[in-house]
Amino acid sequence: MWVPWVCGLLALLTIAGAELVVGGRLDPGSPVPAMVLNGQRSSTISKARLVRMVLRFAERDLDELADDLSRAADPASFDERLRDFQSKRHNPYRSVYVIDTSGRLLAQAGGQPHPDRLPVVPTSAGTTDAIDIDHVPVTLHYAPLGFGKNGRAVAVGEYDLTGLRRAVHVRGTATAWVVNSRGEVIYSTAGFTAFQQLATPELRAAALSPAARSQVSLLGQAGSQQIVVSVPIRGRGRWPGPLWRLVIARNADTVGLPGSRTRDQALLAALATTVVTVGAFGWLYVIWLRPLRRLVRDAERLAAGDLSTRVEVRRYDELGLAARALEGVRVALIRDAAPAAGPGLDRRLSLPPGREL
Repeated sequence: MWVPWVCGLLALLTIAGAELVVGGRLDPGSPVPAMVLNGQRSSTISKARLVRMVLRFAERDLDELADDLSRAADPASFDERLRDFQSKRHNPYRSVYVIDTSGRLLAQAGGQPHPDRLPVVPTSAGTTDAIDIDHVPVTLHYAPLGFGKNGRAVAVGEYDLTGLRRAVHVRGTATAWVVNSRGEVIYSTAGFTAFQQLATPELRAAALSPAARSQVSLLGQAGSQQIVVSVPIRGRGRWPGPLWRLVIARNADTVGLPGSRTRDQALLAALATTVVTVGAFGWLYVIWLRPLRRLVRDAERLAAGDLSTRVEVRRYDELGLAARALEGVRVALIRDAAPAAGPGLDRRLSLPPGREL
């Protein structure tokens, strides 16, 4: 009985595998629909706007800090105000500090300040390009302020670009990179080395594109295409900021293409066939094979002369009828052997307690 069942199991699993391999293969001739490309473009544009919004919110917080400091009559109170600002729950800066027009540090809170990384003491609010501080991409937001009678200073916040994590988050197998104007990676959703170029020439070309608008391109051969969207990140108003780009790459077979839908349907059919096959095999084993092997053991025990163990009847189907028949044979053998053996009947032939002949 094992042989046909195992052969049937292997045959059904082979059919499931064939469905997965043949039916799930992406048709090399199927083009990527324009609707899919437009959807990827719209999603990337939305994320680029979210990045600009996050950076604008951080600059707005620094502006509010500068306004608060400008109302202070004495620079000695700057430290306390900076500590209060740094202790806010959603403070975006790793370090904040105040420098005067000569670049001298007046107050600071948070991590180690780096006032020397500002190229010049700015006279208007803005943001620097990403710089390398302790091997971490950081931008410097700054906001000039006046205090006292003629005092002038600048509030500076060091913004760690890992704060863009939620804004740039992508689902599935897609990967996103934020690159500076030189095409160097300053943030990515995957592992990356700061200020290095992207891995492939096609991605580097997308990162260095001079186009002011979003670009969508298909890279690779048909059947293994990659949808790459490159969108400029540049604000308006007080934070035009440096020209960065958001580049998102996604395998074409992971989006809603006709070929990928065929593959998903084939995968579902293969999994369903496997589950049904394993379930049917398990049902046959539990319902038929295991009780039948128990009957075989009971019959072998009777053939060996052991009449003391009762054949249990647990079912009411054909296997239950066979078990009742074996139990009747055992009782009949005990009844026939008892008069012939007399009082010296071997204990193996005795009835269990409470059993009448």
